[in-house]
Amino acid sequence: MITFVNIFTVNPGKQEDAFERIQQIYTEVVQYQPGFLDAQLLKSDDGSKVAAIAHWESADQLAALRQHPRFQELHDEGFYEAIAKVEPHVYSSTFKIIRN
Repeated sequence: MITFVNIFTVNPGKQEDAFERIQQIYTEVVQYQPGFLDAQLLKSDDGSKVAAIAHWESADQLAALRQHPRFQELHDEGFYEAIAKVEPHVYSSTFKIIRN
């Protein structure tokens, strides 16, 4: 399993637009892809960022997502009107602790 963390820096006043566009990508495309396990979207309290944290079975399956026509189509002009910068990172080692 891998963890995919994507940090989106949003244009001023566009956090809600960015969140809705990212959510659309996940609900229309990502959730149906082979290897996708789960995801969480987060909005920063200062209005400047949206974070997407997703778990996939493998990095290859995540990479295949980028070739999906609808995924590419949703990364349109409107997407980039709301989002100034995208910082994707794949993590393969994790440590998780849960309060008893």
